Amino acid sequence: MERLFNFFYNCIYNLGLVTGKIIGGFFKKIFGAFKKLFHFNKASFSSAKVFFKRTVVFLLIATVIGTSVFVAYRNSNKVKAVAVIVDGETIGYVPSQKAADSVKKQATQTLGEENTPDFENKEKRTDAYNVRSADVISKTIIEKYGDNLTPVNEVYIDGELLCAVKDSTVIQKTVDEMLELAKKVYPNSSVSFAQSITVKQAYYPADNKNIYSNEKFKSVLNSPNTLTVRHTECQENINYTDFETVEIQTNKLFVGDTRVRRTGQNGTEYAIDLVTYIGDKKVLSEPLMSVALTQPVTQIVERGIRAESLSMGSYTVYQTTGIFCWPVVNLYTVTSPYGHRSLGYHRGIDISGANASGSLVVAGAAGTVTEAGWSTGGYGNYVKIDHGNGVETLYAHMLDNSLMVSAGDYVQKGQTIGRVGNTGYSFGAHLHFEVRLNGNRLNPAPYLGLE
Repeated sequence: MERLFNFFYNCIYNLGLVTGKIIGGFFKKIFGAFKKLFHFNKASFSSAKVFFKRTVVFLLIATVIGTSVFVAYRNSNKVKAVAVIVDGETIGYVPSQKAADSVKKQATQTLGEENTPDFENKEKRTDAYNVRSADVISKTIIEKYGDNLTPVNEVYIDGELLCAVKDSTVIQKTVDEMLELAKKVYPNSSVSFAQSITVKQAYYPADNKNIYSNEKFKSVLNSPNTLTVRHTECQENINYTDFETVEIQTNKLFVGDTRVRRTGQNGTEYAIDLVTYIGDKKVLSEPLMSVALTQPVTQIVERGIRAESLSMGSYTVYQTTGIFCWPVVNLYTVTSPYGHRSLGYHRGIDISGANASGSLVVAGAAGTVTEAGWSTGGYGNYVKIDHGNGVETLYAHMLDNSLMVSAGDYVQKGQTIGRVGNTGYSFGAHLHFEVRLNGNRLNPAPYLGLE
């Protein structure tokens, strides 16, 4: 590289010397005239000659270097491109072979196979500003070779071709006029069209029936079935908010009966909604803001839990809200519930009250007596009834000689089976009542409507 630089430097230097001698001879005569005129001596003339030669050499070197830099800069700005050559003439440059193929495809589709000229592509380097898109180059070719074609603007509604018009300005003008008319109909709304409108440039034969005149295009676009106005507006409303309903239980009503203790009232609110219509049909409503005017009043409903009594002739049985009737007549106090207590875990409930001894014990539900007699396990005189589906009830601590049923008997709900006593492991007259499911002793409270 250094040798090459020295070679060029010597060439340029020698060229400068030769040029300097030629120009120096010319200027020697001029300096001679100046010498006579201004009385230059020989030494000053020789010094001026050397300075002039060096100046010429420097200018030549600077010119060559500047020219090389300029050429290198121009080449650095050139880009790779594909020349589109048609019938031997370069029409233009596109960025890639794919774009060149697209040019040929568009031109062939528009001109037809029989009218499409010969295409040729070559990769070349050119200035970036010479490179065009495939659409621009194909348009140039179509206009050059499509003698029987005319440029048109295709109008698509929601992606479907409606027609074509030559004048592109009539499309936008007609759409704007229709929107202005819609704004007069809906002055407080933002208006647009529900359908999308797109325009594409194309080339048609001049006699193509899809090319509409301006007047025909306006008529078709304004027809009711072509475009539908979409308008959006803010609407003020007074809305109602539903009240809630709360139920409370009361023993003043029988099971199944209800009554309204306080009537509910809907609340009201002032609201602004953003509502969109297509034509006259509401298609969307979005709340923007709301302010409560009156609060809703909760409705309170009383639901009865009082059970109706079951008359058994000489006595009356209390019908609970559970699946069993109350197992003792006129005794309603639970003296020991189900669960932990000082004497151990209690597997039933104890029912007693004033003058408990001798009170009638009744079957909680219809079923078959499976056991009736004395228990060595602490129950004293007891009865166990099978109600089916694995459900059993047990009645314990009844009076001696008071059992009124035997094993195998079928009893009705509320039927007398014995009397309250104090037999077995007991510390006062009461009825011990159990509920069993598949042999497991459960809390009787839910079955008697106590929970």
